[in-house]
This record gives sequence, C-alpha cells and structure tokens, in this order.
Amino acid sequence: MKKILFLSISLTALFSNFAEAQVLSAQQTVNDIATNERRFNNKNAVDKTAGSKYFNETFLPAKIVGSNEIILVRHNAYTDDMEVSVNDDIKIVPAETNMVINMVNGGISYEYVPYTNEKGVKKEGYLKLVSNNPKVKIYKSETVYLKPEVHPASGYDTYKPAAYTKMKDEYFIKIGDSEIKTLPLKKKAIVSIVPEKEKEIASFIKENKISFSEDADLNQLGRFINSLM
Repeated sequence: MKKILFLSISLTALFSNFAEAQVLSAQQTVNDIATNERRFNNKNAVDKTAGSKYFNETFLPAKIVGSNEIILVRHNAYTDDMEVSVNDDIKIVPAETNMVINMVNGGISYEYVPYTNEKGVKKEGYLKLVSNNPKVKIYKSETVYLKPEVHPASGYDTYKPAAYTKMKDEYFIKIGDSEIKTLPLKKKAIVSIVPEKEKEIASFIKENKISFSEDADLNQLGRFINSLM
C-alpha cells in the first residue's frame, strides 16, 4: 500500500487532474514534467525494425489503482513496460509489485506481479487480467520477441530482416493467496483446479460449451470456479 501511495503521489505531481488542467499554463505543465524526469525514462527513439512491439499501439486512458489521475498508456509487449504519453513525449511508468492499471474504457486491466512461467522460471512483469474474482484470477501474458534477421545461405534463399513477432499467449492462474502459476489450457488440468469439485467444473464446461481459446469463456469459467471456493 505504501508503494502504491508513493507512486500515486509521484503521478499526481506529474499529471494534473482535469480541473487543474484548465488553470495550468503550458509552461507550468512542462516544468512539472521536468522536475519529475528522474522518475521516468524517455522512449522517443525511432525504431525502424519490422513488426510491432505492441499488441495495441494506441494510447488509452487509464488509472493506476490508488490514484484518481487519468493517464494515457499502452503496454510495450517487447520490453514489458507500461508507456505513458506526456505532451507528445513517451515515458515509462515506474513499475511497482502488485500495481494495477485499469483502462478507463473496455474493462482491460494489467497487474505487475511475480509469477512462474511454463518453464518454471520465476519472473515479474505485467499480466493482463482475463478473469478477476476475489478467490480466483486468470491472467495471460502478451509478449513480443525480436526474431533475428536471416542471411541467405545460398543463391536460392532470400534475406529476411529482423522483426518483432508476437509469441503465443501464455495463461496463468492464482487461487486465493497462492503463487501465480501457468495454466495449461487443457480440460484435465482445468477441472483439477479444485480437486473436490472436478465433476461440477467438468459439467459447467460441457453445458456452457466453454472454449479455452476464448478469453470471454475463460472469464466465465473463472467466475464459476470462484463460486465453488
């Protein structure tokens, strides 16, 4: 909570609310940003690599939980940073463990959390919330990697430039206060989430024709499993 409060104070100093924005001059706004520059890294360098670092390149209005300020953000899926647009400049929101960023429109939320991926590697970063419930949360990672350039090995091959490429989404689950772990999208793995309720979960999946490839269905499934806890 102290970290969230500290971050909220920092962002409040950087971003004025709508009422204050009506009385602040452009120069005052620039000065506010300048005094807080040490809290943000500049991300304005032009990258001409093919592909995109983003699943969505548009900056969207959002709020960080613990602050009432509305900021314009987008998730950089290559660096796993949350970028913010400030007076046509791009900065990075300083990440804090368990920080939650809610998009104002669309119901999309990101959490900066520790988790263990499918290879058993412990990481910390932004996960997108698919199903947000008091006792059961389902997340997915949105990741972009840099596919290296390929030089022709013979005259029959063609050169392929380096390109940002989207990785297959990986899903995670958090039960109660347990660690966030990978969630295999297989019926056998999902029905065993609550061992004593396997029959109920299996019946729900069948009756509601739950598709494990659809986030909306996984959200519905998460809500149902939460009701069993």
